[in-house]
Amino acid sequence: AARIAWTGAGECVPLRRLKVPRLRNVIQQVLSQDSYKQQVLRLQQATHRAGGVQRAADIVEQAVATGKPVLA
Repeated sequence: AARIAWTGAGECVPLRRLKVPRLRNVIQQVLSQDSYKQQVLRLQQATHRAGGVQRAADIVEQAVATGKPVLA
């Protein structure tokens, strides 16, 4: 969630601050402001160029299996 917030594609609400009204407001904000959609589309294009979700899943599986970062 922190990385998504860092990219501008969403928000991060710490669990200690997670209450229904806060969550409702954050969801409404993300769904109503065009800047979030623009950032999501940018991330979507970058993910596609990098090999898509299959490549992302392969990287996660490799990192979990080896316990080491995947650099390439």
